[in-house]
Amino acid sequence: MKYYFILFLWLIFTAQIFAQYSLQSQLNMFCSGDVIVKQQVSYKDPGRLGENVLWDFSNLDAENEEYKLAYTSLNKDSIITGTEHRTMYYYSLSNDSLLLWGYENSTTLMTNQQPELLLKFPVNYGDKTNSYFSGSGKYCDRLQLTAMGTVQTHADAYGMMVLPSKDALKHVFRVKTVKWIAEETKPFSHKKGTANLAISKDSIDFRLSNDSTVLGVITYRWYERGYRYPIFETVKSVVKNKNSERKYFNTAFFFPPQAHYYLDEDEDNLSLLENQGNDQSNDSTSSDPWYGLTYNYYPNPVISDLNIEMYLPRPAKIRVQLTERGGRIMKEERWGMKPEGIFHQQISMGFFTVGEYVLNIWLDDGYMVSKKLFKR
Repeated sequence: MKYYFILFLWLIFTAQIFAQYSLQSQLNMFCSGDVIVKQQVSYKDPGRLGENVLWDFSNLDAENEEYKLAYTSLNKDSIITGTEHRTMYYYSLSNDSLLLWGYENSTTLMTNQQPELLLKFPVNYGDKTNSYFSGSGKYCDRLQLTAMGTVQTHADAYGMMVLPSKDALKHVFRVKTVKWIAEETKPFSHKKGTANLAISKDSIDFRLSNDSTVLGVITYRWYERGYRYPIFETVKSVVKNKNSERKYFNTAFFFPPQAHYYLDEDEDNLSLLENQGNDQSNDSTSSDPWYGLTYNYYPNPVISDLNIEMYLPRPAKIRVQLTERGGRIMKEERWGMKPEGIFHQQISMGFFTVGEYVLNIWLDDGYMVSKKLFKR
């Protein structure tokens, strides 16, 4: 009987998590006529995956002027076009799958014969998808382009975010996308030939494993309940060959909540926003003294300095240990009493040897969080 009671409680908890941290086509699919504002800001490491993560983006600097991202379509069931920075991206929703069919601008046209699977609705915390894509196009009518690769998505974290505008959001849900691309260019030919066909999975895997250079794009998108589109996004591009991997560029984008202009006509999401106040009132009545605790640490792997960020729902004494896997203590620090709110701390690990370690954080010498990290 006890087993069934515990199972019942677990099912209730899981249902609550899915309700709070999920994406649904009705609430998060692109809609024709929607306009939002996007601004490039300085990049920050996205930090750990998991539950109750803190993302403090409050001190990021704006790097470019704001610009608009608009969605249009000819009719309800047609391709939806997203336009930003003079580039048009073509999307559709098919069997609850959000697909990207290609893009074009004044110099480049790319059409996917196998579309990219961006999201498979509903997306719940922990969900993963793996898919293949391939496409062809042209550049300035001079070069013929082909691209193929894989896309993996993982709804990998939820927690609290502090935005560059200093607003705090408490029901944030993150989706990670990793795309690996094998590309080829050659002189453009005007000769008519057979239509480009979808490329087999085996052929794509072979190209990704054997091409001298492969491009990777790692994107994190953060969603807040009540908003159809992301609130924040980071993009990191890497170039990989058989022996090494190096960063090509990284950047981040902020979508100010007050500039999601579609909200006045989005009744479903407006209803969720209106209910946020009731949810927060219920949160405050929790009997758990550490309810609302969120934390993050980065980078992982760490090279020299490990950054720790934490939101404390009440004041606490903090003690931190770094141990080897076998339990031997390599470093211990006592940070004293910290007030309620957000604090940042840094631990030097430059002298640590390469390998796996465990980070232990105690609050008031009682409650503890424990996480693995790697030294490179």
